[in-house]
Amino acid sequence: MEELGLSPLIAKLLVNRQITTPETARVFLNGGKEDLPSPFLLNGMEEAVALLGESLRRKEKILVYGDYDVDGLTSVALLLRTLRRYNSGNIIYYLPKRLEDGYGLHLAALKKAVNYGCTTVVTVDCGISAHAEADYLAEQGVKLIITDHHEPGPNLPQAAAVLNPKLTTAYPGPELAGVGVTFKLLQGLAQKWPELAADLWENIDLVALGTIADVVPLLGENRILVKEGLKALEKTSNIGLQALMMQCGLWGKPVESWQVSFDLAPRLNACGRLGDPALGLRLLLEVDPGRARKEARLLDEMNKKRQAVEELELTEAEQMLAAAGEPGKVIVLAGDWHPGVIGIVASKLTEKYYRPTILLSREGEKAKGSARSIPGFHLYRALTECAPYLTKFGGHEYAAGLEIELSRLDDFKQAISTVAEDWLTEEMLVPSLEVEEVIEVGEITPELLKEIQCLAPFGAGNPEPVLACKNVDLFAYRGVGKDAKHLKLRVGSKETSCEAIGFHYGPLAAQLEGIDQIDLAFCVTLNNWNNQMQLVLKDLQPVREVG
Repeated sequence: MEELGLSPLIAKLLVNRQITTPETARVFLNGGKEDLPSPFLLNGMEEAVALLGESLRRKEKILVYGDYDVDGLTSVALLLRTLRRYNSGNIIYYLPKRLEDGYGLHLAALKKAVNYGCTTVVTVDCGISAHAEADYLAEQGVKLIITDHHEPGPNLPQAAAVLNPKLTTAYPGPELAGVGVTFKLLQGLAQKWPELAADLWENIDLVALGTIADVVPLLGENRILVKEGLKALEKTSNIGLQALMMQCGLWGKPVESWQVSFDLAPRLNACGRLGDPALGLRLLLEVDPGRARKEARLLDEMNKKRQAVEELELTEAEQMLAAAGEPGKVIVLAGDWHPGVIGIVASKLTEKYYRPTILLSREGEKAKGSARSIPGFHLYRALTECAPYLTKFGGHEYAAGLEIELSRLDDFKQAISTVAEDWLTEEMLVPSLEVEEVIEVGEITPELLKEIQCLAPFGAGNPEPVLACKNVDLFAYRGVGKDAKHLKLRVGSKETSCEAIGFHYGPLAAQLEGIDQIDLAFCVTLNNWNNQMQLVLKDLQPVREVG
């Protein structure tokens, strides 16, 4: 507080985020490019930079092998856009199709690349468990550079260089997204080829997009990359991103992390969920504004189709749950579902029932699944415990993918249920709202909003602060929106008042009749429609009734 001139509230919010010294607070609040750690702190960076640099100098044919989600798309686009002026004609890419290929490296694609003459393969956002594929490339004399951020197994693939922040115990940014690891490779290359740095930073908006979409903690290095990227996104020179932002109504406006999550990322993800992820990559690489507008409209249409399929499958899954009775500590369901959207459906079920959820899409004698989790249930470790029943799996603490023979499904359900019984207590299955500070209603001022906005961008690891006020006067309330599904309030004290909105709180309006005071939990935000401060409700509780 003394060294940086912070208010007591902001200082406490920083400490809540494990920011406990003046220097770490300075970097959190004001950090920039100069505060990024050296890429050469990562194990394998020297080898990766030397190999990629030599391949570029020799004009060798290079395959960039990515993934079908936004993290993968932005990783491939970042490499191609940064390096294309140096060896564009000899750098090709491959994106597996979610429905046909599934996640990870595939021998058929690599064999085509070898036949084409590729002598170097760079993976982005994948490859850390591709042992057989790495062995094949080694036999063919092809150099393999793996860049990935997923959990590594006990043994690493046979590769010329492996970059994964989880393999460097002392690295200060172990939670980089796949596009963040790609950025570090290019940052390392730029230290050898300084002229490359301008091209890299011109595409920092892609790094922000992929990092936010992959829901990694927005702290430390990730926070700096996202802050720099969001600033660049507002005035991006990327023709495809311009078109996509126009399609979403965001072009020419400041872009916040939640708009990336809810507007941009789903549209880029839609093509990979329903068909060919190359549609999204082509948009990110587009140079013709007319084609970019057409591609952005196509992605928007695909996203609407995705939403319709998702709604149908969510209804079916909930009907299955209702028929089965009270869910146990983990939800496992299998159906004839579209494998491209079950991850989103699993997320919604996890949020609603507050249980780890695994949804499986049946395909003949096999099933492909997506899993989502809650705090206290590390999915990757849980699936490791059940590995004998799975064909393959991979992922993180909160999200994972898996494949299984349907004949092993009952055994797997029993095994994962046993793990959940061992790891999860009943208390852990009750969602809680963490209030960071109780304040007086008179403290809700434009100055408070300005201070809180200094903590943005918000996201995983750095949630938007939830504050609370007790015994607040309720002056007015009404339902708003279609079917009055939202709730608008006027709250405050004798001295001051402010507007509050509760999204999907409309049904509570009937319970407020005769109530003159409430306790409320909220986030302090700026209403983008009228540029006025407002409270976004997270919970409320009546205090007393009139009379």
